Amino acid sequence: MKKKILIILVLIIVIATIFIIRNRANKKYDYKISEVNEYNYYIYKDNEQYGVIDKEGKVIVEARYTNVIIPNPERDLFICYNNEQTEVLNSKNEKQFTKYEAVEPIKLKNVASTLTYEKSVLMYKQDGLYGLIDFDGKTITKNIYNWIENLRPTEGKFLVSKDEKYGIIDLKGNILVKTEYDKISSDEYYTEKDGYKKSGFIVSKKDENGYKYGYIDYTGKNILDLKYNEIERISKEDKNIYLIASENGKYGLYKNSKKIINDEYQSITYEDNDILIIQKNKKYGVASLEGKIIIGVENSEIEVRGIYIYTKSSNENKVYDRQGNVVDINYNRNIYDTENEQYRISTILNNNITYYGIVDKNGNKLVDENYRYIEYLYKNYFIATNENGNLGVINSNGKVILDMKYGSLQKIKGKNIVQAVEAGTDKSEIYSIDMNNVLTMSKANIQVQKDYIIISNENEKIYLDENGNQIQDEIKIQNKSFPEEIGDYKKEQVTIENVYYIKK
Repeated sequence: MKKKILIILVLIIVIATIFIIRNRANKKYDYKISEVNEYNYYIYKDNEQYGVIDKEGKVIVEARYTNVIIPNPERDLFICYNNEQTEVLNSKNEKQFTKYEAVEPIKLKNVASTLTYEKSVLMYKQDGLYGLIDFDGKTITKNIYNWIENLRPTEGKFLVSKDEKYGIIDLKGNILVKTEYDKISSDEYYTEKDGYKKSGFIVSKKDENGYKYGYIDYTGKNILDLKYNEIERISKEDKNIYLIASENGKYGLYKNSKKIINDEYQSITYEDNDILIIQKNKKYGVASLEGKIIIGVENSEIEVRGIYIYTKSSNENKVYDRQGNVVDINYNRNIYDTENEQYRISTILNNNITYYGIVDKNGNKLVDENYRYIEYLYKNYFIATNENGNLGVINSNGKVILDMKYGSLQKIKGKNIVQAVEAGTDKSEIYSIDMNNVLTMSKANIQVQKDYIIISNENEKIYLDENGNQIQDEIKIQNKSFPEEIGDYKKEQVTIENVYYIKK
């Protein structure tokens, strides 16, 4: 009995140890990007020179530089340029990091924002080589690299070069990929929870036959060896990594390092809802993401339209669901999912014209296919287009909520707000989440911000929240980013990235 208890205790200790080791490993590669919750410092321009003011309009750094960069506007750290020479100042005008040859911000690639630099780390140069430091001057990596740059599109990961080879590090200094490759790119894997932090790396080396590709995950673990002609990651929120890879012109599918579809196909194309179109000998079939063949490779054509799969062969046309079951539906009818699982859009092709309707999740008809276009909005509302090409809003019962009289009607991106413009006018009508008209404005300009929108023309400016309710405390909102005025200064915005202030 005692021996049995001892064995159980040993097993518990082993399992707990494995758990702790795995947890530590995961934390090692987890990093936090600095967030900007409040802008404390801004760039100002005077006589073609640049300096820094604070959020009250007080001059912090006199305008005596050819350029100034504030990587993180919450922090008092300013990269000041005199042509090619740089110096780093704090809010007391004290020079920082003077022991280095140079310290520079690291620009984010392909980012359309006023925050276009790494907000947590800087690049320093010493003895002609580069390393990373944080904003407090703590050394993250030694100066061992010929160059450091942001790895698009991931903030916090860096492409580094050494001896004409490339590798990857993160902002904690972890070496994710050794500097031994000729090319490295991100697989651009994205999730709502982690952003691009868990994206992996497609690596390659060149030999006499061209480039050979391999795959390394975000922790630096080798998944596929360096022997493929092409690798593509399937973008699916899953703890597993699904990779389409070709070798000698034949494609297969890997789940992590395990091959689940043999490399015997001329092409493999991922569709949504976990299915793949596979091709061999000019015939097409369908496989699941787990490698199961659900429609045989015997069709001359296959097309995924909405929630169903449509096939053509020499004998007949068929419609299948995503599990490979034959569906009794008109070959010219399509059913599309919407953002709301309760509703779907149905279409039918009639005399080469597509007509739209609405069905529920069980396929029951809610609105006949009488419209030339229907698009889901939010709640139970839909944008619809009539035979004359005019737009309006209907609900899921077919009731007209906004008359079919608009030349333009759209949901404002990321908000539960509708902008409608009647044909032949310049007046924008703005409707809230409950389809109440909250304002009408001529020649309206709409600026979409994170938590609100600004609707303005030459005479007025109105702030609305994400559901179309008017915001009264405009000053509080403006101070979150770039207010129109700060003290004696007014905003000048040249591009999305280039914003500075000048004296009124």
